[in-house]
Amino acid sequence: MKKLYTIILAALLITASCYTQKPRRTKTNASKYNPASFVLHPQFKLFHESDTYSKLYFKLFTKELLYSRANEKREHQARIKIKYQILESLRNHNILDSAQSTITVKHTENQTSIISFLKLKRYDLPHYIINIKIIDLYANKKSHSFVRVDNTKNNNEQNYLSLKSRNKKPIFTEYFQLNDPLTIRYKNPAVKKFTISHFNSDFPEADKPSNTTQTNISTLSRVSSKTVQAEKGEIIFKENKKGIYLIKADTMKQKGMLKVNFDNSYPLITKSQDLIEATKYLLTDEEYARMKQSDNKKLSIDNFWLQATQNKERAREILKIWYNRASYSNYFFTSYKEGWKTDRGMIYMVYGPPDDINNFDDAEKWIYLNTKEDKKLEFIFVIPEQTISGNDFVLLRKTDYLNSWNRAIKSWRAGTVYRY
Repeated sequence: MKKLYTIILAALLITASCYTQKPRRTKTNASKYNPASFVLHPQFKLFHESDTYSKLYFKLFTKELLYSRANEKREHQARIKIKYQILESLRNHNILDSAQSTITVKHTENQTSIISFLKLKRYDLPHYIINIKIIDLYANKKSHSFVRVDNTKNNNEQNYLSLKSRNKKPIFTEYFQLNDPLTIRYKNPAVKKFTISHFNSDFPEADKPSNTTQTNISTLSRVSSKTVQAEKGEIIFKENKKGIYLIKADTMKQKGMLKVNFDNSYPLITKSQDLIEATKYLLTDEEYARMKQSDNKKLSIDNFWLQATQNKERAREILKIWYNRASYSNYFFTSYKEGWKTDRGMIYMVYGPPDDINNFDDAEKWIYLNTKEDKKLEFIFVIPEQTISGNDFVLLRKTDYLNSWNRAIKSWRAGTVYRY
């Protein structure tokens, strides 16, 4: 199974090199969703290990680091500086704590990532922000990230940690592989049992941004539920059916840890049926129904892009760009549904990575720039109050988006990557 994870990671990193996009201003906040940017792309997982402190786990990808032998021992190593601030809010920037450290990373053959953690004091606030910067000192690559801390008593996913059972390394994503055992740890080692609820995962894709009548309410349809005995606050999680799993140590609370499996090749999109579904933003209802019913689904996809471009080489290029964006949407935006089906995934696929991102305590504002016409387009995504996933953001829809959306879809259907 480790090999499969490595293949998926490698595929995502390789496709970044051919990720066609418009020239962009250098904006640190926007770079986290831009795989082709010259920055680090760390992953984070916050775990409230006790009532007094949390651990912020972080993962760096070795392909993004620069190794050098310019040290006393002439060892092949990278040097990484980590700086963080704990902010009361992004509105007032009141600093509760701050620190920085430098770590040395030795080069190891076949190693794809490095995992470490910061031990952080917990504060008596319902929510606060960890502002963290990571710098590759040799390459001068940087990342700038905001981790939102949910310190409420709702038993949210930050009270849980999932680890690979075979090596106890933390898992940074909500998706898992079927039949691959994970260890789920709760902050309270005295807990005696967990409940695991299994739900269907057949949710529709996001509606277009101009549809202000959309409710954005998705109802989970429970398939089954079971109780698992815990030992020292841990259980083994191993499932063989696709879908959504909500793991709770406290059944009286709404939230818990979310784990999803849409396919074992996820976040990549490889099956013809899934490729058709991920094209729906560009299709009419009639085209979509015809492609879904086609006996040769792969051919129907190829014909759609060939008709749009009127050129085989161009069709292959634009097809690769579109489905790369779909895979990256899965990688970045997975919640209780596939990343490409989410509001952020929809905007990401049609408009590409934003030129800038403004972060708020409970929202993100994506900004697209048209320097030729001195215009900008903004999308605001907010965290729903009742969400079960910390990665769930909902677009504030406006009828004003209709013209821009229609131009974007027309551009794609004419065989041209849309640029605002």
